[in-house]
Amino acid sequence: MNIDPLKIEEICGVNPPGVEYVNPGNDPNFVFTPDTNFEVLPLYDVAGNTINVNSWFECVHYVTGGWSNTLIVEYFEGDKFVFFSALALSIGYLTYSFMGKK
Repeated sequence: MNIDPLKIEEICGVNPPGVEYVNPGNDPNFVFTPDTNFEVLPLYDVAGNTINVNSWFECVHYVTGGWSNTLIVEYFEGDKFVFFSALALSIGYLTYSFMGKK
């Protein structure tokens, strides 16, 4: 996935001197080296998973893979309908119960 260099700079910051990004691919043995000058940054994927990156190189790797620094939470729009329907039914039942006993 190609991403705009400005987006990478916006999320990960400016490329530190002497660091060049070379895609490590999906190598399970690749280990990202932490950078003590890089502030730990949480990134999120579309499923809401979180990862904390410890270097500019690691940040770029995940950002180019589709991760972002903003968590997008999608809610089921019908949850309000279900809640208010249950509330209305409960109030209706309680009102009927109390009025029917008189």
